[in-house]
Amino acid sequence: EKILQAAAQVVMDRGVEALTLDAVAKQAEVSKGGLLYHFPNKNALIVNLGEQLLQNFETALQNEFEQDDAPGTPGQWLRAYVRSTERMSKESLALFARLSSILVEMPPELLQSLEAYEHRFHQCLEADGIDPVQARIIQLAIDGLWFSEVFQMSVPNEERRAQVVETLLTMTRSLQ
Repeated sequence: EKILQAAAQVVMDRGVEALTLDAVAKQAEVSKGGLLYHFPNKNALIVNLGEQLLQNFETALQNEFEQDDAPGTPGQWLRAYVRSTERMSKESLALFARLSSILVEMPPELLQSLEAYEHRFHQCLEADGIDPVQARIIQLAIDGLWFSEVFQMSVPNEERRAQVVETLLTMTRSLQ
């Protein structure tokens, strides 16, 4: 955990090009040998950092699902997805944006984790009790908002952003 936090900090402070085993070991205040014990190479570090981001999101998604204001109703899972995506921390957005340049050549291990997540995601989306095409439209809309923020392109102001999110949440209730 400490090493992954250090890796994230290196990326945030100095950019992805500065992500080296030496830089991470120094940031984590561990020996390079200690770092290599946990992460045998930079690729393993990147895979674990990506998996941690994914796991953090899935935890947030589960928390939102459990706190839904209409438990057991159609659209509950999609509402949780909209909320957890909308509430993703600025730090996670910034880290993802910086990591995205190296994820173009995604390590196979991380690709497998993402594919497993996508499989679970689509199973939940299909079983959510609302029209799957409409559900997919809502999912793509919130993903689009997220990507606009990650890449700082066509980012709506806070008022419009809140209206978009509320409209998507309303749609999850009206498609039952």
